[in-house]
Amino acid sequence: MRAQHWLLLCLLATSILCIIAQEDVAGDANSIPDPAAAAEEPPTPAQPKKAKATTAVVLSVGAAEAEVIAASGKRLSRKAADYGQALLDGVSLEAGASIEVTFTPQADGAASKPQQAMLLLQPKAHKGLSAYAVAKARKDGAHVVSLSQALVEKQLGSLGGKLSVTLLLGDPAAPKGVRWELGTVKLPAAEAGLQPSPVYRTALVQPISNVLPNIAHIFRQPDKRPAAAVSLVFTALALAPLALLLLFLLATGGLGLQNFPTGAGSLWALLFHGGIASILVLYWLFWTRLNLAQTLPPALGLGAVTAAVGYKALGALADARLQQERAGVTPAKKGN
Repeated sequence: MRAQHWLLLCLLATSILCIIAQEDVAGDANSIPDPAAAAEEPPTPAQPKKAKATTAVVLSVGAAEAEVIAASGKRLSRKAADYGQALLDGVSLEAGASIEVTFTPQADGAASKPQQAMLLLQPKAHKGLSAYAVAKARKDGAHVVSLSQALVEKQLGSLGGKLSVTLLLGDPAAPKGVRWELGTVKLPAAEAGLQPSPVYRTALVQPISNVLPNIAHIFRQPDKRPAAAVSLVFTALALAPLALLLLFLLATGGLGLQNFPTGAGSLWALLFHGGIASILVLYWLFWTRLNLAQTLPPALGLGAVTAAVGYKALGALADARLQQERAGVTPAKKGN
């Protein structure tokens, strides 16, 4: 009886093991992929990584302070205002004075340094014109911008009247900038200022370098000259020795022409004396109406021609003297 029980238990255990083995084989067969099916199904694309979300920066400014400084450096007045209020309400900017505007830009409530921080200046009497004053950052995070009449005249010319002043803040990280209308500033009227040309400077088109003004050269006034009578007297005194020499030669007969060359030599002698006379005339023209640049070219030409004909004239005199010596005729020496 016990042997039958053990036999039944062995058969039951064997059946259970066979069933378990068959299930394992079937599972392995199902897990093997079909090559045809694998070729037909495309690979699943990789999911793209989600970009990190960037938070926009909120640009703001809490308050600002304006201080009027005289030309001597004395601080005249100071005023502070919160954002949105009028900081400059008809402040008069005299010649040589300046206005310093101090403010602290903030990004998400903390002090920051935006890429653009400036004042926009627009004259109310001339629509379409504008000037800019760039702010400078300090170590404590505050920004200071100085506004003066010279800065406005450099960009817009000599303008008088009221200018609207607007604070502009901007940064690439902030989708929205800051625009704060601070008020108006009154400039003194220009005495002889020219109206600016809106062709070169407009609110929409601002050149990188404004048109430079024309430079008018003013030469030094010449020194006071003496009266004409004094100049004539000194000129006569300078020419007096020459006149005395001519009178002496005429009185003593020193202008005799008996030794003047004849024949072909006379032509060279006449040309030589004509060249000397031409140079003297050129000197007179230089003293009266010509300048140095106009005098040098003809002086060089006349000098070269006079030297050449003088050489020929001396050669003719030497030939004439040789001919006289060969003929046995010695010219008489003239006594003084």
